[in-house]
Amino acid sequence: MTIEINDNKTLEEISNYFTRYYPFLKIEFYHHTHRNQESSSDLDIHPKNLTIGEVTNIHFNGSIKLHYWQKTGVVEQQFRNKAGLNIQIFRKHGDAWIQTMGTDALSLEEQNEAGMAATEDILHGTNRVFEREKKL
Repeated sequence: MTIEINDNKTLEEISNYFTRYYPFLKIEFYHHTHRNQESSSDLDIHPKNLTIGEVTNIHFNGSIKLHYWQKTGVVEQQFRNKAGLNIQIFRKHGDAWIQTMGTDALSLEEQNEAGMAATEDILHGTNRVFEREKKL
């Protein structure tokens, strides 16, 4: 997946494009950076209607390539290092979104699959642990 970055793109456009590839993940953009395995404050989130040019002074005009096998923490660093964007990746958990801070070592694919499984379990009343342990 390749995300095109320029000063005129909105944060919402970037986020929506990312979520098309990973429907159980989303990106939020922040004023400040966070450390590996550290959460970001909801009070620090940029409104999604802002453009990239409005939230960073790095005028990166290019693309960021993301691969399904990349670790979440590496993707967050890539956005910061290339485009000056402080992002946090979130994973769907039922009808809520949780920060992936404690699981930055998981790949995008692993995060998306974990979000899908958790959401199915919560919304459909499935208990996968019980199903695995059930005797025949």
